[in-house]
Amino acid sequence: MNKGGLTISLIFDGMSLNYGEGLGIISELKKLSRSGKLYTYLSRQAIRYDIYKMLKEYYDIAKDKEEPLTRDQQVIQFKPEANVKNYEEVDLFGYMKTIQGKGAVTRPAVVRISPAISLEPFANDLEFGTNKNFADRLKTDPNPFQFEHHYSLYTYTITVDLDRIGEDPNDENSLEKEEKIKRVQNLLDVLKLLNRDIKGRTENLNPLFAIGGVYNVKNPFFLNRLKVEIDKNSEKYKIVTDILESTLNTSFLNEKVKDKTYTGYIKGFWANEEEFSQILPKNRVMGIEEFFGTIKSEVKAYYESA
Repeated sequence: MNKGGLTISLIFDGMSLNYGEGLGIISELKKLSRSGKLYTYLSRQAIRYDIYKMLKEYYDIAKDKEEPLTRDQQVIQFKPEANVKNYEEVDLFGYMKTIQGKGAVTRPAVVRISPAISLEPFANDLEFGTNKNFADRLKTDPNPFQFEHHYSLYTYTITVDLDRIGEDPNDENSLEKEEKIKRVQNLLDVLKLLNRDIKGRTENLNPLFAIGGVYNVKNPFFLNRLKVEIDKNSEKYKIVTDILESTLNTSFLNEKVKDKTYTGYIKGFWANEEEFSQILPKNRVMGIEEFFGTIKSEVKAYYESA
């Protein structure tokens, strides 16, 4: 089987997505610093959790199955019997497990996820509040709290080793291509409608912009390549297409990235939507629904040609 790689980079709109340890009554957002500015982020682990939650809820990937985790030797890890055939979680996200006589056995993640990093700097927005409603009902003093907030566009990248889906040399498991197709297509459906529950609200992580495809190399081509600006006339966001155009003109093994790439977007959100058809052929520029449908077809074609 060809060493095919699926990669998609996405942009979504979100607010206050991932809190860290905090200090006293202050809940602090997770942040990174760059060029003297702070940017908030949603961790890889948090995105993995939300993907797994939706796969479990809508595709029953854990239905009628024992919990595959154990805490033997005070370390939480997968049970020795957890395998890629019976547990999609193990297949997609990898494992470490301890097998008697072999020691620690690992399988790196097949679905690799970058953190979702804000495209706009953190501006130190802070909410002060109390539980006044509860305090009034008990006729006592309320407890104060403070939340950091950041409302921004975020970007992250998913990369999938298509040739490793459903394959595990550690226990000689190999799934039928129909099952491999189903697992990757289910993952794509979840990415299209991903959401996150946090602090009493549900955040919409559905993509406003997506770019990617199935390639002959496993590489996150568009990771750190999605940048935005504000259009002064319309006051809408616009994608910096010069960076994408340069990336699309990259070639490897006699194949241009452009020739395998599609892009999808929510119409009406971006100020420079007409530029998308200038960096890619018009038949490769489409709405989000069509984009994910096209990528699902590309995944199916990859496995059926193997």
